[in-house]
Amino acid sequence: MFDYLLIFVVIAIMIVGILTLRSVVKDTPHQSRLIKQIIWDIAGIATMFYVVFEKEARIKSYTKYIYAISVVLLVVVLIFGKTVYGARRWIDMGTFDLQPSELFKLAVILMLASIFSQYHKTKALILSIMAVLPAGLIFLEPDLGMTLLIGFIWFSMLLASDVEKKYIFTIVGVTIAFIPFAFFFLLEDYQRVRILALFNPEEHFREGAYNVIMSRSVIANGGIFGTGYELGTGTNMHIVPMQHTDFIFSAFAEQFGIVGTFILLGLYATILLAGLMQVGRYKDDFWEFVAIGVCSVFAFHVFENVGMNLGILPVTGIPLPFISYGGTSTLVFSALVGLLIKARAVSKKARQVM
Repeated sequence: MFDYLLIFVVIAIMIVGILTLRSVVKDTPHQSRLIKQIIWDIAGIATMFYVVFEKEARIKSYTKYIYAISVVLLVVVLIFGKTVYGARRWIDMGTFDLQPSELFKLAVILMLASIFSQYHKTKALILSIMAVLPAGLIFLEPDLGMTLLIGFIWFSMLLASDVEKKYIFTIVGVTIAFIPFAFFFLLEDYQRVRILALFNPEEHFREGAYNVIMSRSVIANGGIFGTGYELGTGTNMHIVPMQHTDFIFSAFAEQFGIVGTFILLGLYATILLAGLMQVGRYKDDFWEFVAIGVCSVFAFHVFENVGMNLGILPVTGIPLPFISYGGTSTLVFSALVGLLIKARAVSKKARQVM
């Protein structure tokens, strides 16, 4: 029952995304993005079903190849990638732009699931650290949001592993101590400004807080029930930059209000519940770690995107799953849901055999 519900939830969120994107690009030179996103959504649904019906053994055997390809692409994008707004994150494929970091997100979940299910304790910890090291290439693009996401995926799966907790606490302590150094010496100037803008947005209005201030204003205009579809004043005036990607939540919230927002968050919560309620009952450790990894991705994306739209988290360019415009991200999110459905399906079949 939950598996059919997951498919319905994904399609429902995609429809919401199409409707919201239509309201954003209407009467602009970018109306073609709507057609492109519809095509990507259809391809995403096909990807989801492919993963569901692919043989379990093949999925496990593909892991190392997907991981290797994604790492190679991360190197390629730094050399030959297309630069947009100062970041080199995309490879121009002619008809679309490929974002290797999105593929790495999928690859690292599969690789970590393979490592944590085959190895234990100290060896698993060392191998898992080696598996996430290519995230440094993502940081160089630069893409702080995706780098943090990879770290969150790793940490979530690490907590579920049998690695001794003393090592995990040590990692947490070292990470916290490293934050000031990273802030002053590793981040780009605009990244620091985005973080500082959280505490004093007015002072950084022109540098890093303009998007957030406009986004909050548009969201507030929606109130409890919203202005109604295509009746959002701020959305129709296009006062929020990047509203088709990073800040599309503001357009949704203005038109559908707090009530619509809670319904949307409920759809995302269904995906998380489908994965987490099964923990301890998956067929094997591989699928259990896959489910935890998938849930960590959706939790991070939704929490960070909504948070930065509300101005309570720094702007990191993290898209809202199935809502924000994007091709590679749509395919990867669809594949992740496919993996979650697959994990539940093979586990159910295994229990029936037993």
